[in-house]
Amino acid sequence: MRANAFSSRRDNECIAVQGAKSRGPMRVLALVVATALLLPAPLPAQTSKETERKLQKLRSELKGVAQERRTLEGQRGQASRQLREADEKVARTGRVLAQTETALQAETRALEEAQQRRAELEKGLKQQREELASLLQAAYRIGNHAPLKLLLSQDRVADANRSLAYHRYLQRERARRIGSLTADLTELQSLEAQITERRQALEGTRQQQKQQASELAKDRRDRAATVASLDQRYKDRSEREKALGQDAKALETLLANLRAAAARAEAERRAAARKAAVEKAAAEKAEREAAASGTKPPPRPTKVPPKVA
Repeated sequence: MRANAFSSRRDNECIAVQGAKSRGPMRVLALVVATALLLPAPLPAQTSKETERKLQKLRSELKGVAQERRTLEGQRGQASRQLREADEKVARTGRVLAQTETALQAETRALEEAQQRRAELEKGLKQQREELASLLQAAYRIGNHAPLKLLLSQDRVADANRSLAYHRYLQRERARRIGSLTADLTELQSLEAQITERRQALEGTRQQQKQQASELAKDRRDRAATVASLDQRYKDRSEREKALGQDAKALETLLANLRAAAARAEAERRAAARKAAVEKAAAEKAEREAAASGTKPPPRPTKVPPKVA
């Protein structure tokens, strides 16, 4: 009986030693599995970090493009105001130039009318002078025949005197008419000189206004080109900003999905680690109970690492 008891105790000790030896590799395996489960999945983390880096770079570029667009918007507004001012100046100068040309045309017509009037007066003056010369010649002829008047009858002498008086009246009338025409010509010549002076002044003003209008038109074209260039640049920046915004939104969605996947993977990993710890504790307990009872411990389940999303 003692021999059997001693043999049974020795067998139990051998079984316990063998169980301890067999538990050594299994504990190492469990430790390796648990360590692997506790390690983070490298690929999703790297992908998430790379996506976040790209997103930060994209946001920085988007911020710069937005700032440039706002700057262009201010420049475009100022250039548009300057273009409107240039349009107003061109229109105002055009109106003033049109008024000057209208006045110049009126002065030209007035000068032409004055010249035509002067030609008529000169023609009338010439005619009056010719008639006065004829009257003077007739009066001279009548005056030279005065001795013959004594030989004529009283009626003939009276007729001659009346004729001479009439010629003298006509001479005075012609002389008065010539004086009036001469005065009109003098006044008309003064008027022509004034009109010519005004026309010269208007012509000089018109040339200055045309030069100013040409310069303003060139300035207006330059400002219009500036506005067109700013509009195109603003459009390009707006489209670029919109495209970058869409890309940033897509990256934000991708980053959110990656983080959600990483969170799910982490939750699954922790759940697997907890499950492995529970199974390990249960296996160790079963081994201890088997060692105490001298029976063979049950095999431990194979640990399968969770899939990484």
